[in-house]
Amino acid sequence: MKKDIIITAFPTFRRLPVAFLLVLMAITGQAQTFTPLVEDSINFVITGTTTSPNDSVAAFPCAPLGQRVKFPITDGHFTVKGRQPRNTFFQIGDFAGNDLRFIIEETPTDINLVTGEVKGSDLQQRFIRCQMRERDIDNVAEPWWESLSDEEKDRIITMREDGLPDATAKDSANFLKYENFSADRDALIRQNIRENKDNIIPAWYLFTDFSNLNYEQMVEFIQEDAPYAHHPAMERPWKAYWGKIKQMDITGKPAPDFEAESPDGTTHRLSEYMGHGRYVLIDFWASWCGPCISSFPFMKQLYATYKDRGLIFLGVSCDKDRDAWLKALEKHQLPWKALRSHAGKGDALDLYGIRGIPAVILISPDGKVISTDLEGKNLQTKLATIFE
Repeated sequence: MKKDIIITAFPTFRRLPVAFLLVLMAITGQAQTFTPLVEDSINFVITGTTTSPNDSVAAFPCAPLGQRVKFPITDGHFTVKGRQPRNTFFQIGDFAGNDLRFIIEETPTDINLVTGEVKGSDLQQRFIRCQMRERDIDNVAEPWWESLSDEEKDRIITMREDGLPDATAKDSANFLKYENFSADRDALIRQNIRENKDNIIPAWYLFTDFSNLNYEQMVEFIQEDAPYAHHPAMERPWKAYWGKIKQMDITGKPAPDFEAESPDGTTHRLSEYMGHGRYVLIDFWASWCGPCISSFPFMKQLYATYKDRGLIFLGVSCDKDRDAWLKALEKHQLPWKALRSHAGKGDALDLYGIRGIPAVILISPDGKVISTDLEGKNLQTKLATIFE
């Protein structure tokens, strides 16, 4: 979910609508709670240069996100100073595509935002070197992405999320190039983490990239005894990790039951729809979730294909605002059974370890969880396999 105050080094081609939107949830039970280690606040100063034609730089805490403050650029020079908790990740950008993250510490830092040349502590220099390696990939990927037409971009997105039956040779070539850029960047992020397990730098990369980690990588990187384990930026990675463990634990077992509200105000339980010789598909979503909304046309196709072949569709919203939920149902005309189970009232998302939406749960005719992580092409393939 983009916000206009964020200046990010992620390349444009990675800032696409994807079927994963972070949902911050409180996790209960099993002692799975996160206690952040918040350091004492200290005064800091970061000076630097830039070739930006703009009159100021923007600076703000970025993991977690904080308030943005502008500092003037005078003859290409700027000074950013203030007071923040030690080890906070702090971002500075010049509105010209030159943005870098820093670690708040007592040692003064001097940076050239364009070249990445930096003077400061060894930790600060290591962090900037990591980001400059990312920028090397971005400097090739972004111009290529921007050279594509909107239609070409949309077709790549469709191929990535749902598949594209009428893909041309050009579509396939563009898709391969996109995937190669993504793979290169993912590999570099993993490298940046592995090379810095003795300091707090991995907390930044896990904060921004944990949704792309598989379970083996989570086990490797998210460890209680790591120096970065309780950095405030690690709250979301830890919750995602615990959610993944919960999903693995319930897969192959009876689906956890939950109570949810229907649009007419009556309450229903998941168990009402299970155990009748039919598969059950639960689509977790919310009215404010862009990727959820964009997935509806694809989900409607699946519904039309399988609704009379033994598949029950349930759309379970986590909206806290009931009116927003009802308006979304009316606007998007969802043809399947609609329920609402927001956090604090049944909390179906917690029962199923959901940390991002949209998310699909597939349940077998005998009431057991088949999968907790299918989406797009993989979901389509799974259903085709089942009903063939």
